[in-house]
Amino acid sequence: CKEHLGVMPRGMWLTERVWEPHMARILAEAGVEYAALDDSHFLCSGPRPEDLYGYYMTEEEGEAIKVFPIQEKLRYLVPFHPVEETISYLRDLATEGGERSVVLHDDGEKFGVWPGTYKSVFEDGWLEEFFTALTENQDWIHCVTYSQYMDDHPPLGRTYITCASYQEMMAWALPTERQRELRAARDALAHQPELEAQCGPFLRGGFWRNFLAKYPESNTMQKRMLQVSKRLERLREHAGTPAYEEARQYLHRGQCNCAYWHGQFGGLYLNHLRTAIFEQLIRADIALDTLDATHTPLRLEAVDFDGDGQDELLMSNDTLGIIVSPHDGGTVVELDYKPGAFNLINTLARREEPYHDNLPEQAPENSAGDEGAHSIHEPFQAKEAGLHALLFQDHWRRASLRDHFLAMDTEVDDLYRNQAHELADLPRSTYVGSLTKHGILLTTEVPLENGAGAILQVRKEISFTSDDSGLEITYDISCNSAAPFSGLFCPEFGINFLTESAPDRYFHSDDQDLERPMLNSHGRLETVGHLALRDEWQNLESGFRLEQGNGFFFFPLETISQSECGQERVHQGSMVYPCWALTLSGGETVSRKLTWYVRRLNAVHE
Repeated sequence: CKEHLGVMPRGMWLTERVWEPHMARILAEAGVEYAALDDSHFLCSGPRPEDLYGYYMTEEEGEAIKVFPIQEKLRYLVPFHPVEETISYLRDLATEGGERSVVLHDDGEKFGVWPGTYKSVFEDGWLEEFFTALTENQDWIHCVTYSQYMDDHPPLGRTYITCASYQEMMAWALPTERQRELRAARDALAHQPELEAQCGPFLRGGFWRNFLAKYPESNTMQKRMLQVSKRLERLREHAGTPAYEEARQYLHRGQCNCAYWHGQFGGLYLNHLRTAIFEQLIRADIALDTLDATHTPLRLEAVDFDGDGQDELLMSNDTLGIIVSPHDGGTVVELDYKPGAFNLINTLARREEPYHDNLPEQAPENSAGDEGAHSIHEPFQAKEAGLHALLFQDHWRRASLRDHFLAMDTEVDDLYRNQAHELADLPRSTYVGSLTKHGILLTTEVPLENGAGAILQVRKEISFTSDDSGLEITYDISCNSAAPFSGLFCPEFGINFLTESAPDRYFHSDDQDLERPMLNSHGRLETVGHLALRDEWQNLESGFRLEQGNGFFFFPLETISQSECGQERVHQGSMVYPCWALTLSGGETVSRKLTWYVRRLNAVHE
């Protein structure tokens, strides 16, 4: 900023105004003199509304910064209400001495990106009228920078601010049912204005970090970022080298906050944002590989990767890297294809969100009817008919290699709706995981449904294929039932090639001409032993080769989430279930093998 603008910045915009007390020290040590927080941060920490027309000092371990309160009232007036309402509000706050500051600091997207705002702000002249009004009232409204105000006015005092963000963000961080309860409490309090004035500031939601508990997919991303960050710190002796500085830049890009949370719309639900985060983190790791003396062709590690108190198992080579969660069904939660800097398992489970409550009553034909500007916190319309019928909820994270033992008459729609008849609770079972010389071993035992005490035993071993292009997965399955017990044994896989309806992304089989069905296809192929997903845009193919199998189920994974334009489907991956029809009895062990590969598509053609 100094180089390009000639001024050294003294403060910064705090991302989503997410505040934690230790940040005072971090910001101060980085040379940041001030930041702007919401007035709600201050109100729930002690100061009263009439005490928020200036700035405060806050500190951590003696390192202090200045904090300004952003007026929520202004955030809702600008640009959604007539300009005269803003001027009237400011006039009510003005004093003869002119010592008060009122802070308006908000997202630029309100001025043209949010629904209806381009028309109201630009075409209908709101912005022109707003600046005209400020000019006409400049005898008592003085527009100044933070630095100008700080240089001319002392702080109002010292305060210590609790963990907070803006009110909506703190509500979004709560689980869905708790959000509903908070909304109901606020609605009830709104009918008692005096009580609301006294208690309202203390009726608040959760803590931003709870997004990491609410969405395990976000937690995986964040812990992956921390893994790279710690590795960068460990290799700090190489600071200044091209590879190290390249990795640092990739890490910083991978810390862009937008993909790590979800509120009213977008964020974590947008698969391209998650993909971009993983791409930067994978590229950072590749750069650090060239500096790391501990780097070996095959790397195996047991570590509590995600901070849940239980070890995950990590396995990587120079082509692929996987993270396995033994206690969550023995699943693979990340598979990185390093030549493409792409995480194939970038899926997101279908969950209930508070805005789904409005969906059944909405008619898509009305979605474009209101051209007026409105806040994103008002109800949104559906972008297509019938979305309410697609609000399926997943009972587990949509990771890969989650095992199922299903009724023989299972249909693809049973799986799509997450209503399939499970003969054993394999999907939620805890596996015992260990590292072997060549890979990962996982075992579990679960009771069979109506099996008169019979136990299903599953042993699966994961290793890299001889050419390092994929995973070889070997199953040993047995049951101690005296009578035969039959079912479909199906491991579940999720692959996200970002869109389900592009003709350059489709299913392919070496065994049968499928005529390039796009990734939004549902179905079952009972006679093929090979099924692949192709992405001509990224030049990638990921596929499965099944030995002694009975084909594949496949269907799209779609969430119903909200964008600025309304509630819509978002592609979160393609689900593939390789199948083995098994009859088990008497402790006999059945062994089956599956290969899951990923490679460049042009290499396949060559």
